[in-house]
Amino acid sequence: MRIVTVRDTLRLALPPETSVVAGSAGMAHQVTWVATLRATLPAFVDLRGSEIALLAVEAAKALDPRLTLANLIRRLGQASVAAVAVVGEIEEEDCKVAEAANLPLLQLPEGSDLREIEREISRLIADYEAQLERRAAQLYNLLTQHSLDGSGMLGLLSILAERTGQSVACYAANGELRAQQGHGSGLVLLQALQPNTPGDNSLLKQQVWVEPIGATTYPSGYLALAGTKLDEWDKLTVKQGAAALALELAKERAVYEAEERLRGDFLSNVLAGPISDPPMLIQRGQELGYDLTLPYVALLITLEAESPTLLGRMATSIQTELNRRQLAAPSLRRENSVLCLLPLKPKGLQPREFAEALRERLRPDYQRVILALGTPTATLVEWTRTVKEADQALMLGRQLFGSEKVLAFNDLGIYRLLVLLREAPEMWSFYRENLATLVAYDQKQGGELLKTLEAYFNHLANLRATSEALHIHRNTLLYRLERIKEISGMDLNNAEQYFALWLALRAHRVLRTLES
Repeated sequence: MRIVTVRDTLRLALPPETSVVAGSAGMAHQVTWVATLRATLPAFVDLRGSEIALLAVEAAKALDPRLTLANLIRRLGQASVAAVAVVGEIEEEDCKVAEAANLPLLQLPEGSDLREIEREISRLIADYEAQLERRAAQLYNLLTQHSLDGSGMLGLLSILAERTGQSVACYAANGELRAQQGHGSGLVLLQALQPNTPGDNSLLKQQVWVEPIGATTYPSGYLALAGTKLDEWDKLTVKQGAAALALELAKERAVYEAEERLRGDFLSNVLAGPISDPPMLIQRGQELGYDLTLPYVALLITLEAESPTLLGRMATSIQTELNRRQLAAPSLRRENSVLCLLPLKPKGLQPREFAEALRERLRPDYQRVILALGTPTATLVEWTRTVKEADQALMLGRQLFGSEKVLAFNDLGIYRLLVLLREAPEMWSFYRENLATLVAYDQKQGGELLKTLEAYFNHLANLRATSEALHIHRNTLLYRLERIKEISGMDLNNAEQYFALWLALRAHRVLRTLES
């Protein structure tokens, strides 16, 4: 049979509001039975030691005026009881006597039913595991009721901290601290903790238990408890707390998704076609918390390996960051990306700076995230234009510059003009006249003339730098350049033809990207 201590009794049998007012050093005393003040003298009979004594101060005085609480504590201490639990007023003298006797003195809530408490303690002593599960179920019911009543995350954490006497914290799925309750070194430890896996940990001479909130594969967050030493009740409390917090986060998620739909519907309406009534849209935006008189810029965020689950989590992370920075930005989750229209406040954070900061914040959880920026708009009517620019920056920028930095439409340079001309017959005619034969040759022969030409232009016609970049001998480079001249009919020593080939090669990259 498991040894039951005063500490176990406090947490698993006594009313939750019970407090230790003195003699805390004796909380490890073994409890073997429970003794309740009798209605007739003697007040307690057949004490064998290790009992927990229950009494009401007023009932003791009514039984015999000489039975002050201090006198009872002295006598019970001599009988080697484990602890004394009291209903009624406890005075300073009573605490001093309890401390001297190394006897835990517990203050029960006013109005406590001593007979019910006696039954709870008896259940604990007779079947510890069953009482543990029973208390856990009671705790879960309490937590879910408080969640339904709107206590929120902090309210639930307060209950968990009170029931365990430990420090407790809730984290987002990426390990970011959301809320905490408790005191002492455990609280400090939890502030620095960034959990990403469940289980037992030991940090700074503290034991930490982490429980995932929601599904274990993709948890919606983590709940952690920290203390000098954690027991079964602590761990079971964290498990029940995580289950209750899953409901709380589901409520948050439902509210967020409703708000997301409103934001998405609004942005979709703005981008759907020509705006016939800008004042009406500005008013509608104000109702949603947007100041549409400000200039805005489109920011597009996507993942190289799209997944609806990951995209949904990323959309939440993005909105959390926008909220943290107090940016009311209309946003829309698209099929494989998240679109935001960032407000450009006077003297506020610059778009590229914000995009870079957001990218760094997202990368630990979404390593293959890519961000693209349009250019600022002056009015609501231009929103469609900045969104198209962000799309083009993403499409072309990824091919031109890779995905290791924020892709901005302003960085596309000459490619911006080529994109605008992509449907013009003159563009295709120019491309065919200057580069088509070279492209066809490379495709047929599996050659590297286009690659060579690209390197040659990138290194400003410097033969040494080009050959080193291609890892070929200078003579090989000269041979290839001669073949380019023969096949294309273009002389790289002629400035006009040099520029025509350079421009045609860029047009080739744009057309190839658009085709793919």
